[in-house]
Amino acid sequence: MNRLLSANLICLRKHKFFWIGMSFMFAAGIFFPVNRYLDMKQCGSVNNLDNGFFGCALFIGILTAVFCSLYTGTEYSDGTMRNKIVIGHKRRDIYLANFITSAVTGIAMCAVFFLPYLCIGIPLLGFFELDISRILLFALTVFVLAVAFTAVFTMIAMLNHNKTVSAVVCILLAFGLLLTGAFLSAQLQAPKVFEIPSVDEDNLPIMKEVPNPAYCKGTERIITQTLLDVFPGGQALQCASLEAENLPRLPFYSLAVILSSTGIGLYFFEKKDLK
Repeated sequence: MNRLLSANLICLRKHKFFWIGMSFMFAAGIFFPVNRYLDMKQCGSVNNLDNGFFGCALFIGILTAVFCSLYTGTEYSDGTMRNKIVIGHKRRDIYLANFITSAVTGIAMCAVFFLPYLCIGIPLLGFFELDISRILLFALTVFVLAVAFTAVFTMIAMLNHNKTVSAVVCILLAFGLLLTGAFLSAQLQAPKVFEIPSVDEDNLPIMKEVPNPAYCKGTERIITQTLLDVFPGGQALQCASLEAENLPRLPFYSLAVILSSTGIGLYFFEKKDLK
């Protein structure tokens, strides 16, 4: 395992998309606070360091989808995967080494976003307004979320030897998870009532409150909130907006995704016919 990880990390330093992803996150970490500072100066709006600090959660799913599919796909196309097995490495070790490499990449990309954001954002926007313990909990959630994304995409990439197909499936899934999270969030944010123009007994215009049939309540609301918390895309949106109703639970949901995805991936990879 240690030899596999060492070899993976050496290859990682030469992987083009690794540096593209890192550069993108670093640039985004500079752009976000500067853009908010300029907006504050031009429009008079109030922006603090909290706003946008966890915006990397929206990007990490897409970046890890591309990285995992390309990194693992290259090992298949170059014959590296089969050669590792031929020389005696266990399939379990190969799978876990690739997963850990991808997980480290996801965490590194988030860290590279946070670092310039803090260095530039604090002088321009001041310090956090949220309690520091909540900020740290959001940061932990984002890091574990990045690992959850890589667990899912590693599973897909390791079980499909075609790099192109893996890339398409992973990228579509990343966008699908974000869209699903947005849909669930919209369901929960639907107002209980909405106002429509009407007239009173004296024929004067008034606004009448009407129950919203799309409003989630009872068991339906609990299920929808749970799905939003469990789905990585839902967690990404909650972290980016700093609106997480069940924040302490989110890392545990991500851990469940990591364990289930890795377990399924290991089971089927052991049985996979490597051509």
